[in-house]
Amino acid sequence: MLCAIICPNDAFHENITPEEQINLDEFPSIGKFFKIDMKKCIEDSKNEICKLCLTVRDRNNIKDFFKIQNECPTHCFSIDSPIKGEVIIKKNMLHKCDPQGCKACVNICPTESFFIPESAEDVKKYGKIACNEDECFYCGACENSCPDDLIIVDRKEVAINDPKKQGNYPWIQGWILCIKEILRKRLVYGKEPIEIPIIKEEVKEVKIKIEEEVPQLTDEDRKKLAEINEKIQKFLKSSKIRYWIKDKKTDQILKELKKSLKKKD
Repeated sequence: MLCAIICPNDAFHENITPEEQINLDEFPSIGKFFKIDMKKCIEDSKNEICKLCLTVRDRNNIKDFFKIQNECPTHCFSIDSPIKGEVIIKKNMLHKCDPQGCKACVNICPTESFFIPESAEDVKKYGKIACNEDECFYCGACENSCPDDLIIVDRKEVAINDPKKQGNYPWIQGWILCIKEILRKRLVYGKEPIEIPIIKEEVKEVKIKIEEEVPQLTDEDRKKLAEINEKIQKFLKSSKIRYWIKDKKTDQILKELKKSLKKKD
C-alpha cells in the first residue's frame, strides 16, 4: 500500500478486499505536495478550479495541483513539495543533448519546470536545457526519461509522516530499517569532500621560477634561425631533392643538406 499512499501523481489505487480489512492510517505517509492559505480560500462550489481543488486535496496529484496553482481565483494554492533536493544537469555532457529533437524532459515534467533557453544570455548561463527548481518536486521523471543519462535528481530530504495508528503489520519494522539505511547513506554522502589546501602565492612563485629557467633567444640567435630556415625552404623546393625524398635516398639528402647550410649566399 505504500505506493498508493506516497505516489505524487495518484497513479496507484488500492483495491482492498474485503473492504476495511486494511486501515491506511496504520501506514506511514509522505507530506502533502501543496499548501493553502485558508484566509484567502473561498471554496466556491460553482468555480471549476475550486471544485477540482476540493476533490484532489486528499490524494496527491501534481498535475492537478499545478493546474490549480496557475488558475486559483484567489491565488491561495501553491505547490510545496515534501521532497527537497537538487536537479543536476551534466554540463560536460550537454553536447549529447538535442533539445529540439528530443524534449523528453520538457514533455514529461508535470510542473513544466524544464525549459529550453532562448535568449543569448540564458543560453550562456544554462546551456541547451535548464530546470526551474522553484516548482520542481523532484519526482525523477526527467532523470528516467533522458535517453543520454544527462540528468541527476538528487533527493536530499523527504518529509515522512509516521502512521496515525499503530498496526501489527510485519513489514513496518522492515520499512523503518530501510529509512534508517537511507538516512545513514545520506549522512555519509552529504559530507563535504576533504580538499588539499593549495597556497596561491607558492604556486605563483613556482610559475615565475619555471618561466625564468626557460632560456630566451637573443636577437642574434633569432637572425641565425631565420637564415637557416630560409635555406631549408629553398633546399626543399628543389625538384632533385623531392625525387630523392620520394626514393628515400636519405644519405644523399643529408649530404646535400649539409652543403646547402654551409654555402654562403
